[in-house]
Amino acid sequence: MKVDFIIVGQGIAGTSFAFELLRQNKSFIIIDSNERITASKVALGIYNPLVLKWFSKVWRIDEQLKYFYPFYNSLGKFLNKKIIYDIGIYKYLSNSLQQNNWMVKSAHLNKEKYMSNNLLNITNSNINSLNYYGLINFAGRIDISSIIHLFRSYCLKKKYLLQDSFSYKSLVIKSDCIKYQNINSRNIIFCEGYRVYQNPFFNLNIIPTKGEVVIFNSKKLKLDKIIHSGALIVPLGNDQYAIGSTYNLNDSTNHITRDAKDHFYSILKSSFNCTFEFINHYAGVRPATIDRKPIIGSHFKYKNMFVLNGLGSRGVMYAPYLSKVLINSIYSSSKIDDELQIYRN
Repeated sequence: MKVDFIIVGQGIAGTSFAFELLRQNKSFIIIDSNERITASKVALGIYNPLVLKWFSKVWRIDEQLKYFYPFYNSLGKFLNKKIIYDIGIYKYLSNSLQQNNWMVKSAHLNKEKYMSNNLLNITNSNINSLNYYGLINFAGRIDISSIIHLFRSYCLKKKYLLQDSFSYKSLVIKSDCIKYQNINSRNIIFCEGYRVYQNPFFNLNIIPTKGEVVIFNSKKLKLDKIIHSGALIVPLGNDQYAIGSTYNLNDSTNHITRDAKDHFYSILKSSFNCTFEFINHYAGVRPATIDRKPIIGSHFKYKNMFVLNGLGSRGVMYAPYLSKVLINSIYSSSKIDDELQIYRN
């Protein structure tokens, strides 16, 4: 079997890279063991142009959004599934300092399209705090779970996927090709998330960051907006909602914790005055970096070996943009910026 790329890993990074290759008429095979729990499979899929703590713009958000919507609209049509819910995020501003800060920041020309220029009320008798929300535009939810499941089914049907754990020892690297079992490929890319620590070819400074999410049911809540009030509360449809996510740097397991459950319960009890029921609880480990910027590029010795990693909690935003940047650097010789390079300081 001859392909242009072997892709190791099928989270949001590997899936986005594969779909971008399809759009550019390049061939690939994905190697992925289909673990039941991964960071991408349990992620809320939130996209948001602002750093909520500071009301500052996310790194390169203007440039990212030029590609974000066309990419996911195209992917949704390809999968015949609605995957993007552009419903905005209502940020609860609990005190006058936050409210004033919002009004000052929203008046800046480079942020005004992302932030409402006035404070809003929410009309929902089940929410305890109805006043003083800021609306974040160009924000919402991507249905990552459906993307990964449907794209995987497509790849299995087309024989574009080898469902197995990757064996580094079985890889044969030559200057003009990569060989793995019966596969001959021009290139290989590793999209392994935090498990890149097992990869003998790269020594990336990835910080495993655990996040937990709870799915709950509430027949009375009738919430159709994403609310940020201590945590993100996200409508999923059919009276189901998600709340998340936590950030834990001291635990790199997929085990759910009582602390996270109690934390979410406390937020929901203080935010809403209706009943709710927890129905699922998940945990996953994200690949973060010290400077919060992703890592892409080629190996220092093997120029046909690449990595795409360090997407952290912004995987759904970064993955399409970075896939295009990396593929363009490979086939069009465009330069990857120093701040994204593997071996940056």
